[in-house]
Amino acid sequence: MTEEAQSSLTVTRDTSASVRAVWDVLADGWTYPQWVVGNSRMRAVDRDWPAPGSRIHHSIGLWPLVINDTTTVEACTPLRELVLLAKTRPLGAARITLRLSAIPTGCRIEMSEVPANVPLRWLPDAVGLAVAWPRNRECTWRLAALAERRDLDSAG
Repeated sequence: MTEEAQSSLTVTRDTSASVRAVWDVLADGWTYPQWVVGNSRMRAVDRDWPAPGSRIHHSIGLWPLVINDTTTVEACTPLRELVLLAKTRPLGAARITLRLSAIPTGCRIEMSEVPANVPLRWLPDAVGLAVAWPRNRECTWRLAALAERRDLDSAG
């Protein structure tokens, strides 16, 4: 995938939630199906999530067509970046990068998703963009809403 295509796959969302509140949602593996579109349930979360190498075990799809899958942390810089390798059986895997940065009004969330192996890598960039961008836009909206609620709960 070209660098230009990869950057066009990045969705950016500004939220009034603090960086800490957004990070707390990401660092709680049990929240994954609440903000990741397509995930239906959690089965288990490694005790050391989101340390590199830790995994969450989740299911995708709607019953009775449910696939059990895992997502592994590839890199983690608390309060700044989380890089995940999500299996997308039978299609391979996707690398998801979430970056957080403080802005005057709260937090900027950047999310990108790129194919990590074949057969997803065989898709043209335009197809990857058509599928990932709307999904990730919804994911960042859900993530921001969860974090904003956490900020409200902690404030009062």
